[in-house]
Amino acid sequence: MWNINIKLIADMKNLLKQCWRYRNEDEFKRLVLAGYQNPNLLELKKYGNEYPERIIYHIGAFGCSVGFFAEFLYALIRLYFATDRGLVPYIDWGKEFLYYEENGVDNEYNGFLYYFEPVSDVCSIKKASYVLEATDYQISDVQNRCLHTYGYAVTDEYMDALSDMIKKYIRYNEKTKVYLESGYDQLIGGRKALAVHFRGTDYRRQYNNHPVFVTIEQEIEEVRKLIKTKDYEVIFLATDEQDAVIRFRQEFGDLVKCFEDTWRANGGDESVAYSHSDRKNHHYLLGLEVIRDQYMLTRCAGLVCGISNLTLSARMMRRAWYSQDYEDLVIVNHDLCHNERNFCDANH
Repeated sequence: MWNINIKLIADMKNLLKQCWRYRNEDEFKRLVLAGYQNPNLLELKKYGNEYPERIIYHIGAFGCSVGFFAEFLYALIRLYFATDRGLVPYIDWGKEFLYYEENGVDNEYNGFLYYFEPVSDVCSIKKASYVLEATDYQISDVQNRCLHTYGYAVTDEYMDALSDMIKKYIRYNEKTKVYLESGYDQLIGGRKALAVHFRGTDYRRQYNNHPVFVTIEQEIEEVRKLIKTKDYEVIFLATDEQDAVIRFRQEFGDLVKCFEDTWRANGGDESVAYSHSDRKNHHYLLGLEVIRDQYMLTRCAGLVCGISNLTLSARMMRRAWYSQDYEDLVIVNHDLCHNERNFCDANH
């Protein structure tokens, strides 16, 4: 015999009557929709009896074909939300993650764990007692209300807060760590390096609320000034365009160091993140290569760059993991684009 709560049934009937009565009222519809969009309306789901004394905050992939470090920054914002509310975070980047491999990587099917250690001791939510699914509205709430920022227009408060999340939660897994340290030792060693990041490809499309495109020549001019006056021994170049490698080497010759096995575009304005190849685990490798660029930018003594999610992440990681800031930090910033060209409408 079911244990039926008569009062609960009566309350539900009354609620449904009210919904039907006011269904055509604009104010009622607005309030209902606002409730679903409220970041503080937290709907718990129950899948089993594991972790009975904890509320697990499930951070899935943001998706929408965003690049690696856009996905990474969204995860940091959600970690901030979880920490602020005393929730236990669990990151699981699945098929929505742009760098996901259908057949897994080393028997791992969580895209976050391809590269990083888990952010908590939660291994799965399949049988968890209380699960809260992360929402986009919570990201907006943290950005606008808590950190006073929007998209690429970031504040120091935002940089510091997300650096704290990196310090608290983010660790490369052993495989990634060996790969990164080996790359740094082979390319830079103990030499003093100036890092440069040139973001080409789809930045040329000038999407709304994305940074105004910075040219190769504009960055070369800033590098030229530093090389003349400072004691940098090498220039590390991180870029998604092969033409940028050619142009920097024309200007600075053997001073320019970059990874030859990084996948780069040869012309065009399509991001390499959407590229296809028959190389094994191509999508995973694209993520690994861009993490390697971030790692190098983080460890070099100086940095010349435009604004991008990769350089924001590199700067946050430097704040999190090093006691000193860059000796030289030159950000070529021409503000943001304002037009009708929206990234999510590009159908990547």
